[in-house]
Amino acid sequence: MSFPQITIVRPVSVTPAMLVATDVPETDYAAWAGGTTYAAGDRVIVVSDHAVYESLQASNTGNTPSPTATTDWWIKVSPTNRWKAFDRANSSRAEQATAMYFEILPGQVVNALGLLAMRAVTSARVRMTDPTFGLVYDKTIPVSSGISESSWYEWLFGVRVERTNVAELDLPSYPAATIRIDLEGASDMAIGVILLGHQVTVGHSISKGASVGITDYSRKEADDFGEFNLVRRAFARRANFPVLVENKEIDGLLDLFAEIRAEPCLWVGGVFDSLTVYGFYKDFEIVISGAWFSECLLEIEGMT
Repeated sequence: MSFPQITIVRPVSVTPAMLVATDVPETDYAAWAGGTTYAAGDRVIVVSDHAVYESLQASNTGNTPSPTATTDWWIKVSPTNRWKAFDRANSSRAEQATAMYFEILPGQVVNALGLLAMRAVTSARVRMTDPTFGLVYDKTIPVSSGISESSWYEWLFGVRVERTNVAELDLPSYPAATIRIDLEGASDMAIGVILLGHQVTVGHSISKGASVGITDYSRKEADDFGEFNLVRRAFARRANFPVLVENKEIDGLLDLFAEIRAEPCLWVGGVFDSLTVYGFYKDFEIVISGAWFSECLLEIEGMT
C-alpha cells in the first residue's frame, strides 16, 4: 500500500468581522446588565466578547465581566454557542437542531476546510462566491454514518459508525470570496470546529509504520476491594508519522515547524479518516539517513 504526503492545514482565526451571517443565535443566557444583582453561579453573556461568564459571588452588582478584569466577581466559562465553532477546541460545540449555516468572508486566500468534532450531521454543503466571478465552488459532502465491515450482514444488522471529521483540500484560491457552510442533521446536531486555512504539503510520502490511537483522560481508580470507579472524560486522538523527505527540504521544514510550534493545525495523512488529526506536533525530528532522502519522525497530539 502506498501512502500519500502529509498535508498540514494552518488555520485562519475567524474574527467577528469575518462572520458576515449565520442563523445560530447568541441566546445562551440573558445579556449582562449593570443594574442587575447576580447570585453566585448565575451566568450571563457579553455579546461584545461573544462569551459566557459565571458569577463567583453573591450580591454581584455593577461589576463588568471581562476577560481582562479581576476574577473576584466573574469567570469566563466558554464562548457563546455561535462562537464555539471558532474557538479551536473540539470539546465545545455549536449546537442547533436539524440545520445551521455560517457565511465567512476571510479577506484572504484559504484553500482548505475542516469540519471537526461533528455530531449527528448528515450533510454539509460548502459554497464559495466571488464578487467578480460569482459561484466558484459548490460541493455537497455526505456525512452519513457507515458500517465498519463490508458484508450483507453488517449492512442489514451492523452498528453504524458516525463520521465526525471532514477535510476538504480542493478549495480554489479566491481571496475576495465569501464561504458559506450549510449543515443538516438530527435534532441534536452540533459541530466542534470550523477550520479554514492554508495547506502545506510536507515530505515525499508517509513511510510504512504510521500509527494512530487515542489518549483517554477518563479516571479509572480502584478502591481497597478492587472495585473500579470509572469516570468517563474527554479523549484526544494521536498519531505518529514517519515521513520520507528530500534532503533539499530539510532547512525549510525546520523553519516551518519552528513557526507552527504550539499551534493547533489539521494534519491530513489521507487513506483513512483516522489519519486526519486536529492538534499540534509534540515531537519533530529529521534523521538524515541518505544522500538524497531522509526520514522525518512526527508525533501529533490531538485536541480534546
